[in-house]
Amino acid sequence: MKKFYLILTVVVSLSLTSCFSFREYPVEYDYNYLGDFKNYPTFSFISKNQDDLGLSKEIVEATVKNYMEVLGYKYDDDNPTFRINYFYMSDTLSYKGYEQPEMLSFVKIRDDKDKKKEEYKEKKHSMNSGTFVISFIEQENYSMIWQGYTTDLYKEDIQSDPRKTRVAVLSILKNYVYLPDLN
Repeated sequence: MKKFYLILTVVVSLSLTSCFSFREYPVEYDYNYLGDFKNYPTFSFISKNQDDLGLSKEIVEATVKNYMEVLGYKYDDDNPTFRINYFYMSDTLSYKGYEQPEMLSFVKIRDDKDKKKEEYKEKKHSMNSGTFVISFIEQENYSMIWQGYTTDLYKEDIQSDPRKTRVAVLSILKNYVYLPDLN
């Protein structure tokens, strides 16, 4: 019995140590007020060349796929309802975002009439070196339905450390919490 508690203590300690060894990155996100989030049960990725990304395509896509499947989405390369695009920008840039209500409460509580009345309040972001962006694009009409981004990753050197790449991806995705309607 003592051996069991010793092993359990070691496992819990290692788990906590690994959780705290990497910080999450600050994230902003925007979403389409008229996005029909309950009707997006399947996803796939927009094709990319490994050289275009500057990050490991396999790590990014595996991390995104695992997260989305945990939420209940299904990967379907043949008939997705939305596609996921992502890119890493090493330069400093200005980026236009929006002041918006918290996504989950807005999408679930507001009715379609209220959503149509809502106006986008523009917000400018100054992105430091190293910005990573993940976008969800509706397959039917190619409109952006959600986009998350984190910046100042250049000094973190996420390109050469797979763990930091995963943390950057998950830092962004944890802001997308809408569960699909699987009925």
